[in-house]
Amino acid sequence: SPTTCNFDYSGALTETVLLGNVAYRTGKAIEWDAENLVAKNVPEAAKLITKEYRAGWEVV
Repeated sequence: SPTTCNFDYSGALTETVLLGNVAYRTGKAIEWDAENLVAKNVPEAAKLITKEYRAGWEVV
């Protein structure tokens, strides 16, 4: 049987909620490029969206 909350729904919902936090922390509305995972109009948001990982722990 299907899961109670499949990833097609929960993934997009989680991304939206987390972007709300980024917008709140930067104090700016965000134009989100979902394909490239970039806030197009708020360059300072990049440090809140991802980080540099230690060698051997990179996200591929």
